[in-house]
Amino acid sequence: MRITPYIPEPKEAYTFNLWMQEECLRFYVEQRKAHCTYMEIMDLWLLAPYCASCAQSDPFFMWNYPHVSADRWQVDLLIHTGTAALDLVQKARGDDSKFSLRCKQCGEELRPWKGDAFFVMPYHLEEHYGVPLEKPGHVVPPRNLRAKVLSLYDRQCFNCGKNDELHVDHIRPRARGGDCAFRNLQPLCKQCGDAKGNATPGERQVYSTMYFGPYPSDGYEGLFW
Repeated sequence: MRITPYIPEPKEAYTFNLWMQEECLRFYVEQRKAHCTYMEIMDLWLLAPYCASCAQSDPFFMWNYPHVSADRWQVDLLIHTGTAALDLVQKARGDDSKFSLRCKQCGEELRPWKGDAFFVMPYHLEEHYGVPLEKPGHVVPPRNLRAKVLSLYDRQCFNCGKNDELHVDHIRPRARGGDCAFRNLQPLCKQCGDAKGNATPGERQVYSTMYFGPYPSDGYEGLFW
């Protein structure tokens, strides 16, 4: 019996890539709303559990021992992911006695409280999904990008929430080398834009730990599981 691999048509692949980029940008905005001010550019990382086999198959893998061991998994998890992930795991275990973490690569069930050790692997949202981080030489966002920024930010000023006199602002001002990559754009009203001026923004590192919570239902159709 010969199995022929499925190769999507160009139109289908193009449609999927558009959806994937839209999901990434939507998630990026959600995280920025939760963690950043209008004076900060966000660098978003996702942390995920990986079994030993999958972690060691990564070409950049360099660890000899699992990040999270079975005998001190709570301390290890706290060290490598912070309190948010540990809280997610503790709550999920309380809600479901069969709860397990899932290896992001192969889906293997991981229960460190029952002897499983694993690695915590970080990956950069934009690089992983091919969303452009920078637009060298491009400072004026095209019309479709401006429309997308306004839409994903719910047509509200990112600082005060007003929905009038909006413009698409460069978080790192053009006068300081800011380009028109999505991560450098946000909607601001005139008052907030004037208050921000040409100030240099801060850089905020954000680490999402959603992969340490309950696995979604079979009906889930989002990108990140």
